[in-house]
Amino acid sequence: MSKKWIGVGAGLTLGSALFVTSAFAGVGDAAGYDAYKAAIKATAGAHNVTEQMTLSVQDNGSRLLDVTSVVKADKTAQAASGSVNIKGNAAEETVSFYRQDGKSIVKAGSSDVYNMIGSDQEKANRWSKKDREAGADDFAKEKENLIDALVGPLKDYVTVEPQADGTKHIGFQLGASQVPAVVNAVSSFAVKAASSGQHADRQLSQQPFGTELAKLKDSFPKLTKDIRIEQVDMNADVDSQNRISGQKVQVTLSGKDDQGAAHEVVIDVQVGLSGFDATTPDRVDLTGKEVHTVDKASIGRHHGE
Repeated sequence: MSKKWIGVGAGLTLGSALFVTSAFAGVGDAAGYDAYKAAIKATAGAHNVTEQMTLSVQDNGSRLLDVTSVVKADKTAQAASGSVNIKGNAAEETVSFYRQDGKSIVKAGSSDVYNMIGSDQEKANRWSKKDREAGADDFAKEKENLIDALVGPLKDYVTVEPQADGTKHIGFQLGASQVPAVVNAVSSFAVKAASSGQHADRQLSQQPFGTELAKLKDSFPKLTKDIRIEQVDMNADVDSQNRISGQKVQVTLSGKDDQGAAHEVVIDVQVGLSGFDATTPDRVDLTGKEVHTVDKASIGRHHGE
């Protein structure tokens, strides 16, 4: 499943928020952090799961962007299915996607065409399952070490509240003075890139339904200077199997546009996880459908992959 195809309408706007969210997932070695990291690992260990997500972006109190999605994913079968609805001030689009038989299939709601990205079998044959697992483990450990180094001093802000039924509530709240400078720097860069629209234009020009999604870039906040994170709030519910069943994140950014006008941007993300090890992704029957085969290699050349 290609996230570039699925989330292109919202990904650029939310890059900084997602970076902060993942960064604060590893904040030291306190009890709250240990509990959160253990829950993340247990959640990631599920063979399959259903994820429901809602996301909103507001600028000075005005709603700019709403995203809702439902995704069924099965790591063991290397299969997935789902839909994403992206609604901005200037446009709305729904994208359905499937990962089946080594192929990614994407369809925009405004089109009857199913876009199919070629098989990954040749690549899979060159890289054995053992090699993939070893590589993933090494990458995960390196990422964890980097995150700890960046935000380790914030470990004491993470709290955990065990419940009598074996569930847990984990959360943290950070103000502007507590956000590390390096996180602010990366977030500022990501927001400026999204606001410029140049990267989005290059990406969208190569997408099968890029014309429709390109209209959404006008819904992005146009922050260009003095950008910083004002507050980050996270609350997670952990089930009795130590898996995250729900998580809410709110990130508040401040900044100015090219005219010097001040903006306060609030990004809300809510994720619900269910069907652990009991989820089967849907399949699409392409018989009688209009199918457009997309050259995966050409997409990689356009996007520098």
